[in-house]
Amino acid sequence: MAAILGPRVVGPRSHAANAAFVYEPPQGFVPVKDANVGEAEDARVWIHEAADKRNFDGSLADRKALSTRIILNHSTKEMSVEARDLAKLVEEMPKAFEGLCSWRHRRHELRVRADGARVGVIEGDCDHAVDLGAIGLPAQPVKTRKLQLMFPDDQGTSIVTASYPTDQAARWEPVIEATVSTARGVATRAPAPAPWVHGAWAAAGAVLGWLGTAILGRGGAPAPPARDAERRTARAKAREDEDEDEDEAKDEDEAK
Repeated sequence: MAAILGPRVVGPRSHAANAAFVYEPPQGFVPVKDANVGEAEDARVWIHEAADKRNFDGSLADRKALSTRIILNHSTKEMSVEARDLAKLVEEMPKAFEGLCSWRHRRHELRVRADGARVGVIEGDCDHAVDLGAIGLPAQPVKTRKLQLMFPDDQGTSIVTASYPTDQAARWEPVIEATVSTARGVATRAPAPAPWVHGAWAAAGAVLGWLGTAILGRGGAPAPPARDAERRTARAKAREDEDEDEDEAKDEDEAK
């Protein structure tokens, strides 16, 4: 009982957010005006506002702003964000981005918010080549960094994927990671207790059970002396009866 109930009583507990998940992108990101962006139909997409700014000749003021975007998807699956489970997910990332880019893992970690909610972070390089053969030029490599944030919510898991040029990683990485603490409606999904925790509680329960049994045993110890006294009294009475019988037999013999 201690092994089963102990970790649940004193360990971390899961808590629902009791609110819809709301993600707030960093300042400067605006919703995409064109819904046809090649993403999932239910996905929400933001790009940096510089992508809408153009020079006098109509060219983009910042071409890299087009590749700087944030995409929010939702999964009904309750995905674990613990470090060991993130490591398993990382192994599947190259296959997930197959055909889009060449995935190279950089890091993964678990972030714990001030409210106790746990968020998974995965970062990697996602490079691909642009074919310029149509204009007689060799393929041009495009280096992109992706930062993925996994937020548990009451309906499953919300996944935020930020993409930006690799040479701008120092600019975007900290501001996007800061949104881990500003998102709302994040559920607290506690991890399962480690096996050794159950073992420790089982050992503690065994010790307490032994102590309790010993105390109860000592509490009942005075009873045997009382029974011994009764036995002694019974023996003494038996002897007295025997003596009386002997005396009566002697009296009869003398009378005869």
